[in-house]
Amino acid sequence: MADAISDKTKFFKKVKVNYPYWWQRVLAFFFILPRTKNIILSELHPATVYRLLSVLIDLRVKGDEGDTEELSFYKIIQSNLPLLTDYIAIALNNRVEEPPKWLYEAINYQLSPKDLEYLVNDIYRRLDVETFFGILASLRKVQEIGSTLDPVVHTPS
Repeated sequence: MADAISDKTKFFKKVKVNYPYWWQRVLAFFFILPRTKNIILSELHPATVYRLLSVLIDLRVKGDEGDTEELSFYKIIQSNLPLLTDYIAIALNNRVEEPPKWLYEAINYQLSPKDLEYLVNDIYRRLDVETFFGILASLRKVQEIGSTLDPVVHTPS
């Protein structure tokens, strides 16, 4: 429980790396390239939080008008699955560059639905959206105070 609340770096799972080229598989066989990679959950950097919020904004929550309920539900799922994969990959990568291909493959093919549910909830908790928007609101208040304290210069006409 304490690990779920704290933002410590935490090991999540070890995933197998599937290399596309035969020479990479040979190097992995001789342990020159890694056969597995560890997925680590860590505190999110502010730039990662910004990127994750931009992904969440793109989530589709409604179907098209005139669609049946089933078709609307299907379209919502179809359009949101790649976004959720991006959401998880960006958070796990937690760097400026794009997430690596092996991470996308691990998310899509090696993680169970329970693992994905856990990751989405943990990443959302680590986002700490309330604090993020609280900081933005505080900055806005500071800017408003600064603009009211600026002296008005009266020039003789």
